[in-house]
Amino acid sequence: MHDAKTDAWAYWGKARPSEGTGGGYCHLLVYHALDVAAVGAMYLRRSPALRQWLRESLCIEDDSALLAWVTFWLALHDLGKFSLSFQSQRPDLVKILQGEWPPDVGAERVRHDTLGMGFWAEHLQDRAVDEGWFGPDADCITGVSSWAQAVTGHHGQPPQADATRHVRRHFRAVDVLAATAFVESMRTLFLTPEVTRFVSAMGAIRFEQVSQRLSWWVAGVAVLADWIGSNAAIFRYRDRATSPLADYWCEALGLAGQALDASGVLPAAIPAPLGFTALFPVLQTPSPLQQRAATMDLPAGPQIHLLEDVTGAGKTEAAMMLAHRLMASGVADGYFIGLPTMATANAMYGRLATLQARLFAGRASLVLAHGRKDLVEEFAASVIEPGDEERDAAQGDDTATSRCTRWLADHNKRALLAPAGVGTVDQALLAVLQGKHQSLRLLGLFRKVLIVDEVHACDDYMQGVLEALLEFHAMSGGSAILLSATLPARMKRALLKAYARGRGEAPPRLERSDYPLTTAWPGMGAGSALETPVATRSDVRRTVRIRWEPALSAVVAGVAEVLRAGQCVIWIRNTVSDALQARDLLADQVPAESITLFHARFTLGDRLDTEAKVLAQFGPESAPQDRRGRLLIATQVAEQSLDVDADLLVSDLAPMDRIIQRAGRLRRHTRDLDGRRCPPGQPDARGEPCLWVHGPAWTETPAADWFKQLLPKAAHVYADHSRLWLTAQQLQRGAFTMPDDARRLVEAVYGEDAELPAALESSNLRAVGKAYSDRSISKVHQISATSGYERSGTDWLSDTSAPSRLGDESVDVVLGRWAAERVIPWRDDKALHAWAYSTVRVPRRLLDEVPLPEDTGRQRAIEAAKETMPGGGRWVRLLVMADTGGVFTGEALAQPRGRLPAQCMHWRYDAAMGLVSVVPASDESK
Repeated sequence: MHDAKTDAWAYWGKARPSEGTGGGYCHLLVYHALDVAAVGAMYLRRSPALRQWLRESLCIEDDSALLAWVTFWLALHDLGKFSLSFQSQRPDLVKILQGEWPPDVGAERVRHDTLGMGFWAEHLQDRAVDEGWFGPDADCITGVSSWAQAVTGHHGQPPQADATRHVRRHFRAVDVLAATAFVESMRTLFLTPEVTRFVSAMGAIRFEQVSQRLSWWVAGVAVLADWIGSNAAIFRYRDRATSPLADYWCEALGLAGQALDASGVLPAAIPAPLGFTALFPVLQTPSPLQQRAATMDLPAGPQIHLLEDVTGAGKTEAAMMLAHRLMASGVADGYFIGLPTMATANAMYGRLATLQARLFAGRASLVLAHGRKDLVEEFAASVIEPGDEERDAAQGDDTATSRCTRWLADHNKRALLAPAGVGTVDQALLAVLQGKHQSLRLLGLFRKVLIVDEVHACDDYMQGVLEALLEFHAMSGGSAILLSATLPARMKRALLKAYARGRGEAPPRLERSDYPLTTAWPGMGAGSALETPVATRSDVRRTVRIRWEPALSAVVAGVAEVLRAGQCVIWIRNTVSDALQARDLLADQVPAESITLFHARFTLGDRLDTEAKVLAQFGPESAPQDRRGRLLIATQVAEQSLDVDADLLVSDLAPMDRIIQRAGRLRRHTRDLDGRRCPPGQPDARGEPCLWVHGPAWTETPAADWFKQLLPKAAHVYADHSRLWLTAQQLQRGAFTMPDDARRLVEAVYGEDAELPAALESSNLRAVGKAYSDRSISKVHQISATSGYERSGTDWLSDTSAPSRLGDESVDVVLGRWAAERVIPWRDDKALHAWAYSTVRVPRRLLDEVPLPEDTGRQRAIEAAKETMPGGGRWVRLLVMADTGGVFTGEALAQPRGRLPAQCMHWRYDAAMGLVSVVPASDESK
């Protein structure tokens, strides 16, 4: 018999599962510890590349020693649950297991992850040195601490830095004995002298450096193993000691295999390499860039590629061709495509859905799958079944299943765990920022091909974070493919330098300024990058005429005239407010059914529907009857990676790279006079394309408010008005030719030698200062390979603690509707995931809090609705709209400004206009 008051068997690890799952009233802590360790061990067994990288990094000779080492640490992940403060969250269980009610803790609540690290440092670290757990060199204990930090920080963030100060108040003497006894049993089971021999062989300094670097990925394994190992449907609860630990360990390994089989996170089998036409059957003739991607020599190891070509040249297919070849040659196990916006990510899904089956030999999750109406339902079950959420009000600590449920409810994040993923680049950037679940993202990107589309769209802050991501990705043997039509030379050099830094090598030399151009660098001592000019596909080589138009009335008249002639028009504006203004100006000249408004302030479901409508009317397969007289008024969501084609394109003045991107949506596909697609090789019958640019009257000597006078709201979006003036200067030539002028246009605006008018120098200086500041802020928020998995800088509380983008802080607003006295999702037609489809992202300065109604019945209805959301609605704002004569309206409080009280904002919403503030804000963002 076990002494119920002193041994490790008298502690619960998981409380009674929700109804519908089997097992006892709790799961003993020792069993749960082995469940999680078994999942981690089995995950490594079935992830050969990760296992080999860890083994080679630690200079461990065989897999069994590595697995035993990692398993020992994973088994210790919940040391903090031996604390009285954790156990007493369920005093009834303590009474059952230990025979008496727990005493009052009388101490502040501290999470068990921090208590676990504190226990290691206070009670085990010196003992490990004295008893030579890790060899004779006492200095190795600093490196050992990185492993303890990584596994105890399994809730998605490192333990608090001052963990030891909490230990004595939270652990009784009996708890210390029990936890120590458990660790001794884990040593006996896993940590033999043969396993730890590598520590002394490496030497303390080298072991510390390597352990600090690896800790970021080991922490990800701990988080993932804890989630999967907490699935009560597979690891059924045992409330008594029915098996010795060694016997249970064998059983847990079998259960871990079952859990991983259902998870969708393991590497998938890769087929033999295919040629271009076999990979893309509908593209019988590859473009020069695509041909280069299909035939260029590829080195054996990790590598980085930069593909620069005009819009419409097929960069995405070229990147996927390269990714396929890297995967087929054993250099990578999967891919993740990061796009600049959610809209561009949605547009990418459909292009990859049919390709997925050819990229993998077996079943492999593509997350997000594609932009069809059943989007969320399709991928909601594709990666890790989160299990029933343990809604135990007595437990102050988040349970693993509740954390898993909340995290997976954000479907962009799931894309990083699957073998193949598509999402915004932000989801990848968060892997190297100090925020919750950073380590899981980093693990998810391990040995994937990281593809970043429209890389030039990164601002200074994002570029700094992207450089850190490339460094970490290269450090772990990842490959990268960066795509751009307009990449400034200085940015190109910086990105390659970051990747080289991760490889521990000097950055490659760049020598060519040709365009289009492919740049490849494998490292391994290659001093120069392989830069190869490529030709441009004939149907995207063209001259675009520029019409500069300062008068808004002339733009409106011109658009209306083209629409009356039966052609289609896209007008890209710089802010939501300006897009709404354009719609109002054209409302009495164009039938309402012919106008589509497209911006970022639609719910997910309505935005997907709008995207489908836009692609049907302006996309590559649009027919004359689909296009005739159609007008799309959009913000920046339409300027990148959206395959649309306008007869006339109008753009507000924006920086040169944005203008070039927008021009790529002008007569993108060759068509006849009626708008019907032409056969390959046939010229476009619509004549020379003309881009209208709405901007201030041109002058060589602009005033300081030259841009702001005409477009006051956009002045905040593009704050460096000197770059706008330089763009306007280039456009005064009246035309540009692609690809011949691409490099010149970009460097004329972003190059270091550009001459600025005196009145705009202050704008430029402010922008330069902000750029330096933004880069510095990005450094503060980034994780550090040299410090290891520990807290510094930010508080790590959430994904937004260290944002992937600077600017307006945004919040997720979930729209509901009153139906009698119930609250239903705006898109209640979407069944199980209706709340996800009813979500829109809004700047917090405009919508900060939603006050509860005075009516108590309605308050209860709102709380009931939140209970049906992942995480109980704690991470979103629920804005319930009321039907007021056919118009849905609601009220919310804006973010307070200074000492002024929060302003009450009135909002209206419909599927055609989006979420619109009735009380105008001083500055609407895009």
